[in-house]
Amino acid sequence: MPASALFPVRRHPVRRNVTAWLAALGLLAVLPAQAAEELRIGGTGASLGAMQRLGRAFIAARPDVHVTVLPSMGSGGGIKAAIAGQLQIGLSARPLSSAETAAGATATEYGRTPFVFATALRRPITGVTSAQLVDFYAGQVEQWPDGTRVRLVMRPVGDADSELVKTLSPAMAQAKGLAEQRKGMAFAVTDQEAADSIEKIPGAIGTTTLAQILTEQRPLRALTLDGIVPDIRSIADGRYPLHKVLYLVTGPQVTPVTEAFIGFLRSPAGRDILRQTGHWVR
Repeated sequence: MPASALFPVRRHPVRRNVTAWLAALGLLAVLPAQAAEELRIGGTGASLGAMQRLGRAFIAARPDVHVTVLPSMGSGGGIKAAIAGQLQIGLSARPLSSAETAAGATATEYGRTPFVFATALRRPITGVTSAQLVDFYAGQVEQWPDGTRVRLVMRPVGDADSELVKTLSPAMAQAKGLAEQRKGMAFAVTDQEAADSIEKIPGAIGTTTLAQILTEQRPLRALTLDGIVPDIRSIADGRYPLHKVLYLVTGPQVTPVTEAFIGFLRSPAGRDILRQTGHWVR
C-alpha cells in the first residue's frame, strides 16, 4: 500500500543532540519496512520545506517509495548521518570538509536561495539599507522609524548564518561582532527557531532564506536591501549580494531510489518546483 511520511517542519520539537538523532535512526532501521523502498532525508533547516514539496511530487510518480523528511539536525548532522548510512540524503548549507569527503561523502549543489533580512508581515517595513543594518547591529540605532524597539534575532557565534551576515561589508562584520558581545540578545539555534522568533518578538529583525519563507508559508517579509528585491533573478545576475548554496549529500553507499530522487530534482518538473520555491537553479 503506498505510503509517505512528510513531516511538517513546524510541528516537531527540535532535537539539538545529533547523537540522539543517529541513535533514533538506527532504531528505525531495524523496524519492518512499510514500503518497497525508503528514502530518509535530513539536515539543514533551510532545505526541509523544499524537500517536503519535492518528496510529495516524487512519490506521486513512485508510490512504492516511503519518503521521510526529518526535523532540523543542521548541516553537520545531516552530513554525519548520510556518511553513516542512516540517511539516504543529507542536506547541507555548506561545502563538505576534507574530512567529510575522505569519509565517503559527496555533495551535489541543487540550488541557491536569497539569504534575507526579514521581519513579521504585520510590521510596516519593506526594506532596509546596509547602513541601517550596521547601525542596528552596532547598537547605534535602537528604534524603528515608528518608535518600536529594534530586536535582533541572532544565530550562534561562528554559525554559518552569522558568518554570512559579516560578508556584507567590513563595517557589518565589525557591527556584528559588537552585537555578539551585547547582553540580552535573542539567539536562535536552528533555522526554524530563528523564523519563529522573528515572527513572535515585537520589532524583531533577523535572517532567513526566501526558500524557507515560501516553503513553510511563514508570515514573514523578505526585506529589500539597498533597494534590491531578494529573488532568484537578483542573485542570478549578482545584484543581490547574499545567498545560500544548498547541497544534497550522499554517503559511500548510494541506493537506486536515492539516484532516482536526485534525478527527479534535475528533471524539468523538479527544477520547476525549486524555482517556484525561491531557488535559483544553475
